[in-house]
Amino acid sequence: MAAQTRPPRSIFSPRMWGAHALVVIFVTGAVLLGVWQYESSQQDKQDQVAELVHAKPKPFTDMMGPNDGFPWEQIGRPVTVSGIWLPEETIFIDGMERGSQVGFWAVTPVLVEDTESAVYVVRGWTPEVGTAPPAPRGHVTVTGWLQPSDWTDVADDRKSDNVFPQLDVSDLISRTSYDLYSAYVVRSPVEDNWPASSMPVNDGATDVADVPAPQLPEPEATTGLRNLLYAIEWWLFGVFAIYVWWRYVRDTLRGPEDGDDENDDENDDATPTPENAPQESRVPSEA
Repeated sequence: MAAQTRPPRSIFSPRMWGAHALVVIFVTGAVLLGVWQYESSQQDKQDQVAELVHAKPKPFTDMMGPNDGFPWEQIGRPVTVSGIWLPEETIFIDGMERGSQVGFWAVTPVLVEDTESAVYVVRGWTPEVGTAPPAPRGHVTVTGWLQPSDWTDVADDRKSDNVFPQLDVSDLISRTSYDLYSAYVVRSPVEDNWPASSMPVNDGATDVADVPAPQLPEPEATTGLRNLLYAIEWWLFGVFAIYVWWRYVRDTLRGPEDGDDENDDENDDATPTPENAPQESRVPSEA
């Protein structure tokens, strides 16, 4: 009987190095390709958000009415507000960061044209209330990003001043004589690459720093979905490769089945040889 190849006794046997190298190369490639596809899906979302943030502004009154709830599907969208500044109603929002500095938002409402309601407009950021430029006056058309009313669990401990911990419209209603929209607008800088025709100049921004939109629009649910599915597919390929490698290593280390060896031994023992072959009994023949 031909001698069988002895199975390796260790997973680190040189006979296993080829399998180890192959699975490392394949799994590494699958992980990297999956990460690349995932990052591509996230980039698609960011590109769509940037496109929505810099879309052509729509009239504020087309987005919502004075008594309407906030249109959440329009969060972060550019709008234009036309009306009259209400400088006597200017407030400041405390604890607002700009880089490494903490200061205040300068916020002045605009009485919206052809309505009896006002919307607060974040004009910009200032390091101190005392050094903030005076609020503008007169008619204005301001462009900005639509934002929902803020709400936190921070209480306003200073009821007598015009500094607030957040821009909560429901809290401001009792502090003003005007009806308020359930939203506010963050003034946006006028950019050269903004694809809007006849972009109005944003008044009231002198000596205050620009403020980015706190909440950006949500991309569509299907944006980047194909790349995300590709990423999951590559990662599943990597998991499958590990499974195949594990099965191969297990079977190689185990070697031939023990049952097969025992059957071979039994068959060898059962094979008659001249030494152990039974002698035929001879019956004397009758004469």
